Formats: sequence, C-alpha cells, structure tokens
Amino acid sequence: MQLETLIGSPLTGIEVCEPWAKALTTQPAVRQDLAGAFVLTFGSGHTATSLICTSPLRYLHSPKGTVFGLASGDAVSLGYRITQCDVTDASALRNAVSPTQWAPWIRLAHSATAQTLNHIDVTAEIWAAGSPSWGVDMTFASGQRLRLNYRADIDGCIELAEPGHHFQIDRITVDGPEQDFGWLHPAAPLDFILDDQVWRSAKVADWPHALRKALQSHQVPEAFYCQTMRRALMARFQQRPLLRQRLLALRYPVQVKDVPEGLIEEIAQALA
Repeated sequence: MQLETLIGSPLTGIEVCEPWAKALTTQPAVRQDLAGAFVLTFGSGHTATSLICTSPLRYLHSPKGTVFGLASGDAVSLGYRITQCDVTDASALRNAVSPTQWAPWIRLAHSATAQTLNHIDVTAEIWAAGSPSWGVDMTFASGQRLRLNYRADIDGCIELAEPGHHFQIDRITVDGPEQDFGWLHPAAPLDFILDDQVWRSAKVADWPHALRKALQSHQVPEAFYCQTMRRALMARFQQRPLLRQRLLALRYPVQVKDVPEGLIEEIAQALA
C-alpha cells in the first residue's frame, strides 16, 4: 500500500456504513465522524483511488487491523483494516465482504470534500491512557487536518476527526434495537436456538408460549424473567461469535431497556 500516491489528488467523496445512529431515534441526523466503515475517494474518473477502512470488530472476522512498517523498522497496527484500490475494485469489495450484514452506504457532505491532499502518513497519537494510538493522518491544501482512528471502546467504530478531537461517552444506554449497541437489546432481530426451539429474538413476545405463561403465573416473576433473559442472551452470544467479540469489547457501564441491571456485564464475564 502506497498512501503517498494520493498526494496531489482532491478528496472527491466520503461514504460511511453503519454510522453512529443514536440520534436517529429523535432526529434524522447522524454523526459524520463515527462509523463501522468508511470509503474515502480521491481523484475522479478512471484514475480515482479509494481507501476502504473497515472495523475488524464489525466485519471480515479478523481480530487485527492493518499492520504498517515504519521507517524505523517497527511494525504498528492501525486497529482497523484499510485497503487502497481503484474505485471499481472498491465497489466490488465493499459489497462482497459481508453483504448480509452491511447496511446501506451513506454519502456524506464534509468540509474536506474537494480539497487537495497535501500530506498523508501513519502517525501515533498519545491518548489519556498513555499508550500510543496509530492512525492515518491527512493534511489538505487549506491546512485542515483529519485523522482516521480506531475506537474499539465505541463498538469498534472508526473515527474521522481532527487530530486530538475524540467523541466521548461515559456509559452505554440502549432504549431500542435500532440504536448504537442495539444488538444488546432483547428485541434485536437476532435469532438463536434455546431448548431445541428457534427464538426470533429475546423479547418476551418471542418467548415460547410455555415460558410466557409461566412468567404470568410465577410467584416471583422478576426472578423468573431475569433467569430466562440470562439464558436467552447467553444463547444469543454463544451462537454468534462476532457479537460475542463485540460484547467482550465493552468498556463502559451498560443500561439496556428490558434487561435487568448488571446482567449484560454478568454474561460478558461468563463468556470471557
């Protein structure tokens, strides 16, 4: 991969897949700087080149990001996967990697679009924790700088932002399956098998009839609900290795509607 070949070309397009979408429950807006995957296209016509950046926690079933060799001889990982290719290959690759899981791509308007790339390099940035984070650093003709960072702590998102500027959260709150971290919600349409039956989801409406009746008549319905929800979510994550990886990557307190407090953390600890 030769990132320096992009220098002198204008940034002609930015597309994202699975953008940070919590705001979608209240307003039709998405964050431009956090997504499961990015495609940045430089130049136009038959000479256009794309950078495809994908989260290994979301796609490709690869536990590691792309490794770059530095002039010093050291090898460093970006955390995310990055592929440089022409636009024809980019179109085929993004649609073929995991077509059953990838959401539609969204083309974004961005202040850097149409600007010429003056410099691009793989550089380290020191975060609050003190360990270096490696990413692709870009400088445009206007002086604007953008950096592609990997955010394993935010569900494996890739962050496109100014160097030193990072989106922050202090807890994970999920009210519905359509939100970020929505795969933690019982109603997420993620089927699994439990007690030789296929469950369409873990929400009560999808429980087998016998369990729904037992919940209604149980002397301690809260305890029965918690026990059944634990078994259901445990089965979900045991049978979906990619989601189990995302569960084990959680780094913040979790509050999920219709899930007893502490249950997500308990399941993650059991699966670790």
